[in-house]
Amino acid sequence: MDVKETAASLGLDEDEYMDMLDLFFESGGSDLKKIEAAVAAGDAGRGQEASHSLKGSAGSLGLNAIYELTRIIDDRLRRGELDGVKKMVGRLRKEYDGLAAEAVRKPA
Repeated sequence: MDVKETAASLGLDEDEYMDMLDLFFESGGSDLKKIEAAVAAGDAGRGQEASHSLKGSAGSLGLNAIYELTRIIDDRLRRGELDGVKKMVGRLRKEYDGLAAEAVRKPA
């Protein structure tokens, strides 16, 4: 992920964008856990609410891979479809965790 480029495309400086990413990873982790729990419990409605929230946040920050996965998950859960969603949620978790590790601020 090119933080400087993504920040510039959103009209932010790098520090502002990193602050927003910090907030995303604080709240997004909660949403992702809700999605995982809801899908495991077979509760498409609850999963859809959390996926919709995560999708919006990811889209606003230009986190395209997370956005696309949550868009598909959100769409399927909105239709009440759980088949194959657990696997997609696993891919979402991997993408989220990888980006979170990459986006950690390095000491100056």
